[in-house]
Amino acid sequence: MKDWFTAAELAKIAKDRGLKASAFPNSERGVRDQCQEWGWNELPDNLCRKRAAVGGGREYHRSLLPEVMQDVIAGLEIKTVLIAAQERRTEIEQRKIAQLSVTSLRFRQRQAMEARGEILTAIDRYNVMMGGWGRRKAILDFVQAQEEHAERKIALEKVENGEALTGRERTLLERISLLVDPNGFGLLEDTLRLANDRAGGDFRISRATIYAWFSQRDASGIVALAPALTKIEEPVTEEFKAFLTFYAKPGKPAASEALKDYRKVNPATTLTIEKVRYTLRTKLNDIEKNVGREGLLTLRSRMAYIQRSTENLFPTTIYTADGKTFDAEVAHPVTGKAFKPEITSILDVATRKCVGFSIALKENVISVTEALRKSCVSHGIPAIFYTDRGPGYKNKTFDADVNGLMGRLSITKMHALPYNSQAKGIIERFNGSVWNPLAQKLPSYLGAPMDKEAAKAAHKASRQELKLFGASRLLPSWDEFRAMCGEAIAEYNSTPHRGLPRFMDEVSGKYRHYSPDEFWAQHVRDGFEPVSVASDEIDDLFRPYEIRVARRSLVEWNNNQYFHPALEAYHGEQVMVGYDFDEARFVWVREIDREEGQPGALICVADFTGNKQDYVPKTFQQAAEEKRRQGRIKRAGVKLRDAEQEFITPFLIDQPANDAMPIIDITPELVPASNVEKLSDYQKPALSEQQPKRRTFASDEELAAWAIQNPESLTSNQVRVLRGCLQQPSAIELFRLSGIDVDTLRNIIRAAA
Repeated sequence: MKDWFTAAELAKIAKDRGLKASAFPNSERGVRDQCQEWGWNELPDNLCRKRAAVGGGREYHRSLLPEVMQDVIAGLEIKTVLIAAQERRTEIEQRKIAQLSVTSLRFRQRQAMEARGEILTAIDRYNVMMGGWGRRKAILDFVQAQEEHAERKIALEKVENGEALTGRERTLLERISLLVDPNGFGLLEDTLRLANDRAGGDFRISRATIYAWFSQRDASGIVALAPALTKIEEPVTEEFKAFLTFYAKPGKPAASEALKDYRKVNPATTLTIEKVRYTLRTKLNDIEKNVGREGLLTLRSRMAYIQRSTENLFPTTIYTADGKTFDAEVAHPVTGKAFKPEITSILDVATRKCVGFSIALKENVISVTEALRKSCVSHGIPAIFYTDRGPGYKNKTFDADVNGLMGRLSITKMHALPYNSQAKGIIERFNGSVWNPLAQKLPSYLGAPMDKEAAKAAHKASRQELKLFGASRLLPSWDEFRAMCGEAIAEYNSTPHRGLPRFMDEVSGKYRHYSPDEFWAQHVRDGFEPVSVASDEIDDLFRPYEIRVARRSLVEWNNNQYFHPALEAYHGEQVMVGYDFDEARFVWVREIDREEGQPGALICVADFTGNKQDYVPKTFQQAAEEKRRQGRIKRAGVKLRDAEQEFITPFLIDQPANDAMPIIDITPELVPASNVEKLSDYQKPALSEQQPKRRTFASDEELAAWAIQNPESLTSNQVRVLRGCLQQPSAIELFRLSGIDVDTLRNIIRAAA
């Protein structure tokens, strides 16, 4: 409440309220003269005081004012309070509207509801600003303001067209439209059109409609202002649901083909292709129309998901692993043939760093164990090992209660749910961003983006070279491929990663993301220390163990027997036998720690004896390869037998008889001689020149060494012999042991071909 007023403020109040000059002056000069005449300037400071602000002047207490001015000021104060209260109510209503659920309202309904609420709020606000005349008067003024606004629009069009205006039209153009005036209703014409929710262009709203909206809002709240749907959506018919059994198939049949099959079973159906396409287009969303046509894994790529945060993780908290078949062919390390290797990668989730990887012929427990061993030795033992449910990760070597690798390393293993590759997005993105680009750099790339014609040409050329020379220039060797993989991992770990935080680069002066190496180093600077593996425990800690029974100083593993005199004291007892995948000569025998359930004290290192099975020990890997080789030989024998049986006599009875071959006269035809030298009896012909003697070689190695020194003197028969040698791994190894450069020899044979 304000008690002191200047002459200018009093004059403005009187003018705004329309007081006549006889009741109170409407100008600042008039107020000053009136105050001087009434003697207010000589009153004490509690009634008249000097103005403290810049500019000076005097301020007068409201108690000096005439009764009419005091009533006006009191009304203004009440109006200010009411407007503030109305604005608070408006703000509360707007918050309620923003918090309303939109699940039951369509976009058009919500737009109309909000526009109608805005109009009713504007009418209430206008009522307060006008001194609380009543809602009825405010509604009538609103309706009148709409009509005047429409007339004003017509007048503006006349002005643009150069037409004459009436007196009322000129009056309307001279003042601001009450409908859009901030001191009036303050509404836009578009707001009225949204509230009307009609197809026509008229924006005006009738008085009865405004009364109905007020009644609905006061009774049920702002939601009651939403217009009802003009057309109720029809549900999917039972006939269409029956049609979906023919349409929702993994083969993804076309709608027309599925409808044709449906009509064969239901010939009386009224379903048409137009109805089917309309229902698929308007009543089913993208997921519903593909249920049955796509698997859950594909459908999940379009469903909502929850992104897991890694901000609170430290390095080595979680390692995630996954195997990937390389999308390009390389040379087999043993046979030299083309094959696609299996790469097992392990990433630290917190830093996205690739902490280890292994390359093998296929993903199995050996390759996974090798990758995990490298990761733990170089970067530390993880707390959690997160993988899929493949056989390389879910097996006795990892999960056994007593001798499992996870238990001995104190690692908690977690498996992702089946058909939920999105849960392993970090390692899946790594495979796509590291191994796929590496494969695309090789000429033997076989991925989907590869041009089919180029892939076919490269495949044909590599097979031709393998057939002729036993090796192909298009296939990188095993050592070359391992070096490529190491370089790709190093480049990935040193490249900024978008999944890591940003920081100010001191060199460039710009913000960028950390690289995995940089983020790992940052954690180390902050005090992180990994759980490392002691150097004397590296081999034994990652050595798989199995429980065996010792009998007469012998233990068995992989159909081999191992002997040590110290085992005699453990006859008939269970012991733990540890083995290396690449070392079959020895096994490590330990006691069983009954309390911890882990391998206990070392008993001995038992030696292979071979007194029952193989005389020469076989490693675990060699045994598997031997089994695979025997299977291939057996399958090849079956195919050969089937091919021979196809030409057995009973199957050839219906063949037509061959015609007899015509008889050919082989009597030589006499040819007249020319330039013939006649010799007497016992006379030998004179030799024109000495015939060269054919060079012979004691071995293939001698021939290969001579061929490198004399490539231009090679005969076709010698080329054929050397080409056959280069197709045999044993001959190639013998050449290398003899000091022969096999690569140079291959190039010579290629040139001779």
